[in-house]
Amino acid sequence: MYRSTSKLYQVIMIGILFSSLLAPAYAQKKILFVTSNQEFYGTSKITAANHFEEIVIPYHLFAKAGYTVDFISPKGGPIPIGYINSSDSIQKKYLYDAFFMDKLEHTSKPLDINTDDYSAILYTGGGAAMFGVAEDQTIQKLTRKIYNKNGVVAAICHGTAGLAYLRDDAGKSLYKDKKITGFPNKFENKEAAYYKTFPFVIDQAIKSNGGHFVYSDNGWDGFTIVDGRFVTGQDPSSASKMTHEIIALIEANTPHIPKGTTKNLDQVFSEWDNAQHKPGVAAGLLKNGEIVYLKGFGTADVNHQSPITVDTKFQIGTMSKQFTAFAILMLEEQGKLSLSDDVHKYIPQLPDYGYPITINHLLSQSSGLSDFLALKEIAGWRSKDVFTQQDALDLIFQQKKLDYIPGTRFSQTASGLILLTEVIKQLTGQTLAAFSQQHIFQPLGMTNTLFYDDNQLIITNVAASYQVEKNGLKNNPINYSITGTTNLYTSAADLSRWYINFKNPKIGSKKLIEKLNLPVTLNDGSTTYNPTAGKLLYGQQYQHAERGVPKLWTYGLEGGYASNIFIFPNQNVTSFVLGNNNRYNGRLAMNMAIELLGDVFPLPANIDFDQLKTIKLTPQQLDTYSGHYLDNENATARKLYVKNDTLRYQTLDGNDESLLVPVSENTFQMVVDGDDVIIVKFRKEDGIMKMAYTSAESDEYTYEAYDPVKYAVTTLTEFTGNFHNNALNTTYTLSQNEKGLFTSNKNQPLIILSPTQKDMFLSSARNLGGIRFARDKQKHITGFYINSDRIKNLFFEKIKH
Repeated sequence: MYRSTSKLYQVIMIGILFSSLLAPAYAQKKILFVTSNQEFYGTSKITAANHFEEIVIPYHLFAKAGYTVDFISPKGGPIPIGYINSSDSIQKKYLYDAFFMDKLEHTSKPLDINTDDYSAILYTGGGAAMFGVAEDQTIQKLTRKIYNKNGVVAAICHGTAGLAYLRDDAGKSLYKDKKITGFPNKFENKEAAYYKTFPFVIDQAIKSNGGHFVYSDNGWDGFTIVDGRFVTGQDPSSASKMTHEIIALIEANTPHIPKGTTKNLDQVFSEWDNAQHKPGVAAGLLKNGEIVYLKGFGTADVNHQSPITVDTKFQIGTMSKQFTAFAILMLEEQGKLSLSDDVHKYIPQLPDYGYPITINHLLSQSSGLSDFLALKEIAGWRSKDVFTQQDALDLIFQQKKLDYIPGTRFSQTASGLILLTEVIKQLTGQTLAAFSQQHIFQPLGMTNTLFYDDNQLIITNVAASYQVEKNGLKNNPINYSITGTTNLYTSAADLSRWYINFKNPKIGSKKLIEKLNLPVTLNDGSTTYNPTAGKLLYGQQYQHAERGVPKLWTYGLEGGYASNIFIFPNQNVTSFVLGNNNRYNGRLAMNMAIELLGDVFPLPANIDFDQLKTIKLTPQQLDTYSGHYLDNENATARKLYVKNDTLRYQTLDGNDESLLVPVSENTFQMVVDGDDVIIVKFRKEDGIMKMAYTSAESDEYTYEAYDPVKYAVTTLTEFTGNFHNNALNTTYTLSQNEKGLFTSNKNQPLIILSPTQKDMFLSSARNLGGIRFARDKQKHITGFYINSDRIKNLFFEKIKH
């Protein structure tokens, strides 16, 4: 419960602790407000309170400037508030702001505060401020630690009482000979009962501690004093001016950011300027291991209209893989495991496939294990079903054979990272969630970060997951509790701590950090994995050039959460955006990075195809490349055709069309928006036309020309029936209609099967990929195999009637 008083006595106590970005610390754009739990003046029954106006005016201005405000009190918990003027628009706004009032209901204890987090500490006022604050040694220590890191200390009105005993580490006054103001004794009602309870007179206390107390004889004229890194205000009328002075000091000490850049960065997120009550983002930008921008936009929870702050938790999806990799490499560095260890050493229940699977194979996506997420979808799990770590392990353990010999090929599989969490558990006795909490998150001060391995756990201060649609918002819940591949919740402030650690390691060595950015390889030690996203690194991120400049990147899309990270190692710039707006936020993160990077890109943002050196081919020459092309390895098909004297490229579903321009007789470049160079080359082998596709630095994807087989409706009948896989305990019913063959599962009610070659069909569902039917010696269909980029030769046997 909030306690209030009707007294019009006006006091504010503001202390600001500024952790400079120039110091090697995890400084954030955060302000710490110090309040009091005192309900009465001294031991009397005269009610005391914290001054509401003196809290909300600075809070409002700091929030407007992009700062997050936290509250502490000597005891923590609820604080009494008073001196409320509900006719004032700002006070009224916050009086009915549930998020703000909840902060006052749940103030933190001083011992719970990490001083590295704050740009300032602000002692708030009111009659309560005269009691329990000045003598609190933990609060004094907080102030001293931040001030010693080039921080700012501020106070207003009676809040200046909090500075009464403030001393440095040597026991001397922290503000010796500095000008300090506050509510002067001249304006006190010395005959009033409240005054007689005061433990000291503020003027004299400041003088006794070596300060030079000054004030305005007029009073109520906004009198504010700035002396070095102390900012103090005389009375409530100083709240606005004092806050602007604090912000000016903080901004003056913000390094490595050109003039006007902050304003430009705000402009990147301008879509939230007049739409604060919609899902949004939290953004962070680092340079040389220091934070230059950290801010939240939009709403974390539209029901309660709670704003997104730098401490709001978001699910970061596959971005969490890097923490699993880091944990494994940390254990390797400690000598507790070797990447060459056979995984069966730690997970004996994993079937013996006849070949060793090493920890390195799991990290490098070369284990030969099918992807458990693909198996999950094929098995009929729905996206909103409750899905646990054990469910994921069961899908992996049910695999009877490998897709290939470990370490000889790569494939898109997340199964390895799930198994790595079991390695950690068996080796340390801790789950990944517990291990990370103790050895990564706590040492780095990542207090808003956790692996969510219990889907019934209630998480506080979390952004809701939304589905954004034309007709409004829908909840987009996530009901699984798997870790290793996803399900890490973190905040922008915490993620900045994580990436700062890469520059100045507090956990892990420089060598470990360097290994995170090395490319994974096959058993030969040289072959790397280069999908279209870029070169896969041990840290489970990708290396991919941006307009000719090397960058590392990854993303996470889970439910309504969307996160992106771009790291430019040569420029020491890191940019990330976390969101609950159900969209890809890469554009925001890249635009933010570009504001800081400036003109470092040798290539344009978009390829100018008018300037591209091309050759002229006749329609007849172009037509030699027309036809259908199939990539059996990854179960994808393409259609090429000539239209308006140009060669066109299309996926099998026909939902897109890309123009190919010839740069040589057999080489074409795809016309795309952006800077990626996509090349399509043609060659004939044994009389068969083949098409090789590369995107930027990616591996080559080879497609072979084929003539699509056409089945009569009556012929398709032999492909219908029920097909079952014992390991997944799943049955598919293949049926036909006038359009052809189809099937379904709980995830997708209609999956179209399009014929490519004899007994082969492509599925409209990615994870079903291509279906190849098997026949016995009598040519009767006995079942089918599923092949995709994630699964090889998963057999479904036809059920005999």
